[in-house]
Amino acid sequence: MEYLKIIGAALVIVAGAGFGSCPVHKMAHRTQEMEELYYCLLRLKSEISHAVKTLPEALKCAAECGEEKKNGVYKSVLLRIAERMEEGRSSYPVLLKEATEEVFCGSVLTAEEKAAFLRTFQSLGGTDREKQIQTLEYYAETIRLALSEEKQKKKERSYLYRSLGVLGGIFLSVLLY
Repeated sequence: MEYLKIIGAALVIVAGAGFGSCPVHKMAHRTQEMEELYYCLLRLKSEISHAVKTLPEALKCAAECGEEKKNGVYKSVLLRIAERMEEGRSSYPVLLKEATEEVFCGSVLTAEEKAAFLRTFQSLGGTDREKQIQTLEYYAETIRLALSEEKQKKKERSYLYRSLGVLGGIFLSVLLY
């Protein structure tokens, strides 16, 4: 009977540690998604400035940035927009809004960050090349700053969340024991 209590207490402590790790995993997913966005923006900027491609071609090339194994949110958005533009279904702003609504439902970005994404990408194709490059540079710098802030926050809080989870499990196991 005593062994069952010890095993139960250990399981409660492990569950508390797992519960404390959940916010850490969410922060890691957020930083990964922001990194993907940053690299896609850099690739799109270089495609527009150096390769002088049409917008659908530039979007496809930007979607291919990063590792081949990753199937990120932004790859999906950019590929959908490029494919639908080539089909000629609708105007670019309408396609952008449809694609982001479909893909962003599972995103960890805040509503403000999603709105900034839409504002930035709505300016593409409608202005001259220099203005598009400036807009992409500004947005990439904004994402880079937010990413460094997010990494710092993750570094500071990950130990705290895990420790609180373990301590909460210990506290609960003492109460139940």
